[in-house]
Amino acid sequence: MTASGGAFLVSVGDDLGSGKENMNFFFQVEAHEECACLEPQFFDEVEAEEECTDLEPFFFDEAEAVAEHAAAEEKRRKKEQMEAREKELQDQRSQARMDALNRIRSYDRKSGPFTRFYYVDLSTFDLDEESPLGPMRYTETPIDMHETVNKPGRKRFLPCDSANIFSVKIASSVFTFPMEVYGTVIARDSLDLKCVYLFRRDVDDSQLINSTDESLILIGPKRGLALIGAIYFEIDLKIKRGQRSARLSKGFITLDGVPRSYMDKMLVERSSLTGQLSKVEVTFAVVKCAVEATIAIEVARGEFYGEISAFTTCIQDKLLLHDSKVAGVVTHDGKRVVQLLRPVMAVCLQEKLMVIAVARSGANITVKTIEFTPGVNGGAKGEITCGSVSLLVKVNWSIISKEWFR
Repeated sequence: MTASGGAFLVSVGDDLGSGKENMNFFFQVEAHEECACLEPQFFDEVEAEEECTDLEPFFFDEAEAVAEHAAAEEKRRKKEQMEAREKELQDQRSQARMDALNRIRSYDRKSGPFTRFYYVDLSTFDLDEESPLGPMRYTETPIDMHETVNKPGRKRFLPCDSANIFSVKIASSVFTFPMEVYGTVIARDSLDLKCVYLFRRDVDDSQLINSTDESLILIGPKRGLALIGAIYFEIDLKIKRGQRSARLSKGFITLDGVPRSYMDKMLVERSSLTGQLSKVEVTFAVVKCAVEATIAIEVARGEFYGEISAFTTCIQDKLLLHDSKVAGVVTHDGKRVVQLLRPVMAVCLQEKLMVIAVARSGANITVKTIEFTPGVNGGAKGEITCGSVSLLVKVNWSIISKEWFR
C-alpha cells in the first residue's frame, strides 16, 4: 500500500480479502482531510449566520420621517423670520438715527456740523430728557476713604473730578445791546448724559442783557457734575425783538476731562461757541478730587437784603448763590428760607468752602464770611452775623459718582 496525494491507495499485490476494509479506511482518511481543509471557512460562515440572527428587522417609519422634516423646516422658517425682523429693526434704527442727525444738522460753518450733542444712539436716546438725578444722593451713605478692604455696611470711595460754571456771556453779536435773551443752556455729564439745566427761560421770561460784561443768570447745575470723561455744554439761545424772535446761538462745547485729569493746578478757563451771529463764552473751572456741596441758608434774625456767594480757597472766582434783586426770602415750615439761584457747587477735598454774605441796608454794606471743611457725606452748619442780620448756613456733603466706588 502506497500513499499518493495525501490518500492511502491499495496496491495490486495487497490482500484483496481485506480490500473492503482498506477502501473504507481510504474514504475515512480522505473525508477527514477534506474536513480539515474546509474547517476555517466553515466556522466563519456559521458565526456569520449566528450574528445575523441577532439583528432586528429594519422598518421605515414614514410618519416619523415626515414629522422630523416638518420640524426642521419650521425651525428654518423661524430662524429666517427672526433674521428678517432683526434686519428690519436695524434698518429702522439706522433710519431713525439719520433722521435725528438731520434734525440737528448745522448749516453754520463756524459752530460745527451739528447743533446738539450726538455721541449717542439717537434712535433711542431722548436729547430733551432731564436728568432725574438730584443732589445729596449719598449724604447719608457710610463711606470709607482709600480703605483696602470694605467694612460691613460701608463703601470705599475714590473722588472723581468735577467742574463749576461761573458765567455764560454773550461775548459778541451782530445784534446790538441791550437784548432780551431766552432759551436754554444745559450740561451733560458722565453720569447719564441727560439735561442738567444751567439757564432756562421762555420767551415771556427773557433776561435783559445790556453789555458783553453781563452774564446770564444761571440756575444750575442742580447737582454736582461728574467729569469722568467729558462734560458737554449745549447752548440754544434766542433774542426777542418786538413781536418776533431771532436765533442768537445754537451748538455745543466739549469740556474734555481726560487731559485735565493730569493737571496739577486748578485754573479758571474759558471756552467759546462761535457762530455767524454771535460768540457765547462759558467760564468754568475743573475741580479735582471733588465732592458735592449743597447749601441752604435761613434768616435767623433781622431782614436780609444783598448778595450771597461761594468760592473755594484755591479758586477765588465766586458763584452767585443769591441776589435779592432777583429772589427773596420765603417762609417754609415756619422758617425764613433764602431763595438760592444755584445752591450746589463742587469743592475739592483738599480745599475749604467759603460762603460770603454781603448785606445792604441803605448806604451801609456789611460783608461776612464763613468757612467749611469738605466731607464725603454728612453735613455742617454755621452762623453769619451781618450787623442786625443773622444767617444760618447749612452745607450737606455728598460724593458725586458711585462709579468711583471700589
